[in-house]
Amino acid sequence: MNPFEGRIALVTGAASGIGAALAAALHAGGAKVVLADINGDGASRQATAIGAGAGAAVQLDVTNRAQFAAAADATVKRHGRIDYLFNNAGIAIIGNTLAMTGADWDRLLDVNVRGVVHGVEAVYPLMVEQAPLSGWRGHIVNTASISGLVPAPGFTAYAMTKHAVVGLSVSLREEARRYGVRVSAICPSVIGTPMADHAQLLGDSVPVREKVDGFVRLPDADYCARKALAGVRRNKALIPVAPAAHIGWRLYRLWPGLLRPVTRRLADELAPMQAPGETSVEAPTGRRDNDDAR
Repeated sequence: MNPFEGRIALVTGAASGIGAALAAALHAGGAKVVLADINGDGASRQATAIGAGAGAAVQLDVTNRAQFAAAADATVKRHGRIDYLFNNAGIAIIGNTLAMTGADWDRLLDVNVRGVVHGVEAVYPLMVEQAPLSGWRGHIVNTASISGLVPAPGFTAYAMTKHAVVGLSVSLREEARRYGVRVSAICPSVIGTPMADHAQLLGDSVPVREKVDGFVRLPDADYCARKALAGVRRNKALIPVAPAAHIGWRLYRLWPGLLRPVTRRLADELAPMQAPGETSVEAPTGRRDNDDAR
């Protein structure tokens, strides 16, 4: 049985990258998809590209609680229900923690944590109240990261937010099952998207892809979406995407010390040591906001 056929899905961060790939795959599986993104024009173009139909895109800043509630209400008003919420919008700020500014920390928390919370606030109560179909009322799918499961030096602040998303997801899952609502967390590694091609590290001119590509082969967004939806079909709590994510997560659970050579190399590559006095109070170059680094 196809769990996406005829279902209604709301996908955030859907103008590009993983969100766009999820929306396209859901549409191909027979779902009616509402593509939401802070880039409303980009969401509209993507909706047209996948053939989701007129009115299937919405401009949404996930950091705005009222906007998220309005988007959810509009989706229910148009389609009658929301079967899937993909809380996918997110940003990555990568590099040495010493180079992070207060604004960086706040921005990561606002988008990656509060953005997910706003989605849960807006949609979870609606799912609890709607009639069940095939034995369940709805499925919330939060995009976390492998860095929410294992140490990720160079992604320290980002990893903090993704650990929060994992904790929210697995805990809410146990509450929500009583109401027939499912909750999962997707945990990709870094994905081979334009962000990986162009994103820079804080204070570094080398693209993230060049730093990370030596560790693992970067899967593309379509691969990520296929693997993620396979896990959603099986109602898995945690869905590591790509072989490196599976292996890294299982190794860390069983033998944490085995990953230490990798994490130390990551620290050297992505967060090189700074000499005393090198920490700058000014915003370093290379700061990136994007929803494709996982």
